Amino acid sequence: MLNILLGPPGTGKTETSIRTVESFLEKGVPPDRIGYFAFTRRANIEAKERAMARFNLASDDLPYFRTLHSLAYSQLGISRSQIMTRKHYDEVSEWLKIGSFFARESDYGPFKDIGYGDKFLELINMARITQSPLREIYNSSRVRYKADWRMVEYVQRGLNHYKETLHLLDYTDMLIQFIRRELAPRLEVLIIDEAQDLSSVQWKMVELLAEKAQHTFVAGDDDQAIYRWAGADIDKFLGLTGEITVLNQSYRIPAKHHRLSQRLIHRVLHRHEKEFRPKDIEGEVLWHRHSEQINLEDGKWLLLSRTTRGANQLEEEVRQRGHLYRYDASRSTDSKVLQAVILWEKLRSGKKLPVEDVKKIYSQMLLHKQVTYGYKSLSGINEEGFYSIQDLQQDHGLLTTASWDTALGKISDRDKRYLSACIRKGESLTTNPRITISTIHRAKGAQAEKVVLLTDTSGKSNSQWRFSEEDKEDEIRVFYVGLTRAKQELHLVHPMYSAGFTLPQG
Repeated sequence: MLNILLGPPGTGKTETSIRTVESFLEKGVPPDRIGYFAFTRRANIEAKERAMARFNLASDDLPYFRTLHSLAYSQLGISRSQIMTRKHYDEVSEWLKIGSFFARESDYGPFKDIGYGDKFLELINMARITQSPLREIYNSSRVRYKADWRMVEYVQRGLNHYKETLHLLDYTDMLIQFIRRELAPRLEVLIIDEAQDLSSVQWKMVELLAEKAQHTFVAGDDDQAIYRWAGADIDKFLGLTGEITVLNQSYRIPAKHHRLSQRLIHRVLHRHEKEFRPKDIEGEVLWHRHSEQINLEDGKWLLLSRTTRGANQLEEEVRQRGHLYRYDASRSTDSKVLQAVILWEKLRSGKKLPVEDVKKIYSQMLLHKQVTYGYKSLSGINEEGFYSIQDLQQDHGLLTTASWDTALGKISDRDKRYLSACIRKGESLTTNPRITISTIHRAKGAQAEKVVLLTDTSGKSNSQWRFSEEDKEDEIRVFYVGLTRAKQELHLVHPMYSAGFTLPQG
């Protein structure tokens, strides 16, 4: 019997899956007979670390807590040298005379000044992960950019020839080889998390694993299935049969957000109906004409956009206001720069610093202007010593005692203006930023006390959801995910730069 766990936003789907692991470990199931496979490394790492701590296990005791790609790699017994890298793709693209495979779309048109690029890999990989004929994918609306069919065939043949000649595999090849060679280990317990995001080829792997497992649990939420464009097989998830459990209490979503998001998601016809309760607070839903009207001074914020352009605009606004932030996984300013600023001001205040910290400061200084030639690396200095600013001036080539924005000459003028604004605002340079900026797709699974959601859409997505029922439902799911990230306040912004997505009113 297949066990299907449906977990609406904030109901603890991953937490429930982890507790399932713990229950089987308590029953005496050997840890190396339990497989926990999630779509993201983060979920796998969380489950693995909890099991290790609870049952005093080592990492090697849990060999099947990993992503499906990682499982395929492990079972194939291959080495890193057999995997396609950026260098290999560059060689193929140069050999085929097609420009870079890793071109990216700009705001001024796809692949500006580069020629052909990712549109080939997008077509070829979409066909492979969806187990569809390449010509069928080429003729569909599932890919963003078109190329001449003869060129597509030419690139496919060239890429295959290159990989076969050098005996190289890419990540999709690993999944296909796993399936062809039937390399599924025999497990007692199989848990698949975030299953709504699996592609057709990944579902084939799951089927092989399930055939050899005694207990199989599949967890996911079709309402949060927002990766069909990347090959996710949502229909496969919706078509699963077995014993269904719906988690019916959200620990994140306030009542007002819940009502709004439920009115939106009920526009989707092809879905599992899921009744669940919101958190026991009303929450706030506020509309704004422009994101600049929102006060970001206090609390933890998640700023979301449907498009990269919108996320970039949010980033520029936050910089101008003088707030530290993360854009996806990266801090607004290099941590090395922040460290140098903090350490330099400590040095100027009269403190002595160890050599390790002095080196961090010197790394942001310019030769001849702030540090004398021959002293930048601090070679020959006593590594165990502590040094004041006077010590460094006298014996180690330091040429300045000015404030950080003058003394640290390698920091760009843009970053200097930004950090100066942060300091004037009273932002702490030593703590994690309160603000995170992301697109909705990249923020899936994230949450914050306060969320800003732009309702702008790209021209492409806007036209698709108006004319294609499938694409319309996919777009609804994307904004449903955006609406369900906030724990207290949800700030919605009317379209600023493009046609916008229409959200329910009231």
